Formats: sequence, structure tokens, C-alpha cells
Amino acid sequence: MTASMTAVANLKGGVGKSTTTLMLADGLAYYFGAEVLVVDLDAQANSSQMLLTERGLQMAFNQGKGVHHLVEQFIDGLSPNIADLVLPNAVTIDALRDAEERDERQGWVSILPSHPQLRLTEMQLEEKFYGSGHTPTQLAEKLAAHITEAFQPLIPLYDVILFDTPPYLSPLARAALKMAGSYVTPTLADAVSTWGTKQFTDWITQHVTPDLAARNFVVVTRFRSTRYARDAESELRNVYLKDRTFGPTMPESVQALMAMDRADLDSYNSMRGKYGNLRADVKRLAESFAAFLASRANAPTPVAVRS
Repeated sequence: MTASMTAVANLKGGVGKSTTTLMLADGLAYYFGAEVLVVDLDAQANSSQMLLTERGLQMAFNQGKGVHHLVEQFIDGLSPNIADLVLPNAVTIDALRDAEERDERQGWVSILPSHPQLRLTEMQLEEKFYGSGHTPTQLAEKLAAHITEAFQPLIPLYDVILFDTPPYLSPLARAALKMAGSYVTPTLADAVSTWGTKQFTDWITQHVTPDLAARNFVVVTRFRSTRYARDAESELRNVYLKDRTFGPTMPESVQALMAMDRADLDSYNSMRGKYGNLRADVKRLAESFAAFLASRANAPTPVAVRS
């Protein structure tokens, strides 16, 4: 699997961006042995809390870990230093942890976490740069350059870097969209989400990359197999986003909500225990996304290391 920076993004809120990010991270690490870095750019910090728990999230912040501190470096004009900001263990699957303890590492998840403090830091960032005459586009470009420089030493260490972005065009979100080589777009199968998703992808095509269609992997999430939902999904696939790559449709499931709730920072679960009957869907999601990345890199599709 070739190293890839992927933005999980949609301006429509509530479509499952953080859930999709975690399913991809777990699926790629567990089934394909991938080294995955989750970068949480959303001040809501959902993916950070899901991987670390609320206690672990606050501990990471107190230890100087996370995106908040990277943005502070940028505001202060300091050289980017990201290695010390990454939390190297965000694994929740016991098989991955056990293999690491045997020095037989087969896939891993690390995280550059977020924190609610990021909201205030972003406000400080905007006040400083907009007050000095910078435009939002200029700020996003400068921030993207800063983060890109910060990531250079880390890129050889990971197979996939997943940016979990907020449901609005913050400076960090725009920087991630600029840096990404591919884009995962989670969306619901309903009229409002379809409209919002189309507007968002049109904006990226116009302002970020004209070849979005070739880089775009779409995931219909929280799907309930009603006639209305089936019709909406068909419109997405065959009309609005007909030139995109679609992953498997992910069903609405109470198990998905339970899987995102880690009991404690020191607790681990089996893949079956965490995802239950959704485990096969997570595997299909990882398989289809791995194939998508391989096709973009003109490389063979990686073979799963676990069933």
C-alpha cells in the first residue's frame, strides 16, 4: 500500500465522517496490516474521543499532544515539529496490541488528536492573519505549507494518513483539502445530504482540484433500506456523482454506535467484539478503499493479512 494523505470530508454535518474515519483506520490496520495515522482537525474531537476516550483525550492535551499545539507553533512563527505531537498508540483492537507486544506488529493506529480548545486557537489564528490583511485562501495555503513541512519526516512511517475534517471550511479543513491526494466523502441517502454533498464536491472541484472525480471515494452511510433511501442512493450513484468511485453502502446499526464508544483508555476488544455483525461491512469498506488507493497508485491491490 502506497503512503496516502486522505481527507475525510463533507460540509454536511451528521453524515458519519468520524465514524467512517475510524472504520477505515481499524479496517486498514487489522485486515491489511497498515500503519495508519488519524489526524483529527475537528474541534468537536469526535474521532479523538472515540479512539482515546474523554480521559485519554484530556491526558493527550495536557501532555502537549495534538493539532492545537501544531497550530500554536504556526501562530508563533515556530518551525513545525509534529513528531512530539503525535500520540503513537490509539489502537483499540486487542489482536493489534498483542502482536505488537510479541514484536510481530501487523498494523497499527496512531493519532494526532484534537481538543475543544482548538476552537479558540482557530479564532486566534484567524484574528491574527485576517487582521494583517491575509485572505482565507492565503491563510489556508500558508497553513498547508506549514503542515506539509511538519509531516515530511512522518510520511515514510505510515501507509495511510486520514484527515478527519470539520463540517465547515475552517483554515485547517481547507489546508487538509489542499494537502490531500484523495478524498473520502461520507453521505446519507436523503435529499438534503445529496444536495449538500453535490455542492461540496462542486466547490472542491472548482477551488481545490479539478480532477476530484478521479480522487473521490464516496461512502453512503447509516443506510436504511427503504424505497426512499434506495432511490436517493441510486440518484447519487447514477446522476449526481456518477463519475466517482463508491465504496460499500454502510448500514444503519446500533452496533456502529456501540463500536465507537471505548470503555476506557486501557480497554481493548476483538474486531468481532467491537463491530459485531458490522465486522463484514468494515472489512468490505477497507478492501474497497485499499483497492481504490492501489488503482490511483497503479499498484497491485494489497492482500488482506487477516480474515
